[in-house]
Amino acid sequence: MSVLKKISVAALMGVAMTAGASAADPVTNYAVEATPTYAAPSFDWNRYYLGLNTSYINAGTNYWGIGGVAGINIQDGDIVYGGELEASARITGGTWSGALSEATVRAGYLVSDDVLLYGIGGGGFNAGTGVGLLGAGIEFAVTQDVTIGTEYNYLFNSGGSVGHEVDGKVRWYFN
Repeated sequence: MSVLKKISVAALMGVAMTAGASAADPVTNYAVEATPTYAAPSFDWNRYYLGLNTSYINAGTNYWGIGGVAGINIQDGDIVYGGELEASARITGGTWSGALSEATVRAGYLVSDDVLLYGIGGGGFNAGTGVGLLGAGIEFAVTQDVTIGTEYNYLFNSGGSVGHEVDGKVRWYFN
C-alpha cells in the first residue's frame, strides 16, 4: 500500500473513531436563561397623604369649592382603609359663602395595584350646619407618590337631604 493510501486510511479511521466517541458522550442540556423583564413596583397605599380638592356642591344653591385634604391609609392585601380630613371654601357668584369641612373614614378594594374603589362615610359642617355624609369614590395612582381621583358624597342631616357633593382630588403620598 502506498504511503498516500496509508495516510488516507489512517485519517479516515481517526475521523470515524472521533465520531463514534462523540456519539457515546452524554447529552448535556444547556438552559438558556430568560432575559429578565422589568416590572414596575406596585403603588404603596399604606402611607400618609396631603392633597388638594375642587368640588361642586349642590345644597339648595350651587357652589364651587376649593380646599385641601389630609389623611392616612392602611393597606391589608387588597383592602385599604383609613381616615381623611377635608376643608373647602364654598364660592358662589365669585364670592366666598362659607365653608364645608368633613371628617371621614373610608374603606376600599384594590381593583389593581394602582386603582382603588372605596366607600366613604362621616360627618362635618356645611356653612356651620352639622351634616352626615355617605359616598363612594375611585382613586388612580399616576406616579409612585401621586394619585388623582373623584368622589361623590350625599350630604344629609336630621331634616333630610342637605345636598350633593362631587369632588376631584389630587393626593401626594409620603412616609
